[in-house]
Amino acid sequence: MTDRRITLGEVPRYVQSGMRLGIGGGPVMITPTALIREVIRSGARDLKLVAASTGGFGLDLLIGAGGVASVEFAQIVFNEFGPAPNFRRYAEGGRLRCLDHT
Repeated sequence: MTDRRITLGEVPRYVQSGMRLGIGGGPVMITPTALIREVIRSGARDLKLVAASTGGFGLDLLIGAGGVASVEFAQIVFNEFGPAPNFRRYAEGGRLRCLDHT
């Protein structure tokens, strides 16, 4: 069986503009922050995000970095800390296509 794992440093090589990305984790805890940082550093634009069930901190970072065109989600929140500010600002400003699956 071939090992398909990559290092964080290799992430920018695989992430391309226009790509659909599924992001797991939760609203605040167990967010793959190091991976998300590398996606942001890749400079990819027009990303289509899919929140694996509930999105929060990680998706909000990607949206705030300006590289996200659309997001599919059930909810994007910071739990008891309130709504995700970048998500809200981009969605209300019409800069983000939102596909709500609640």
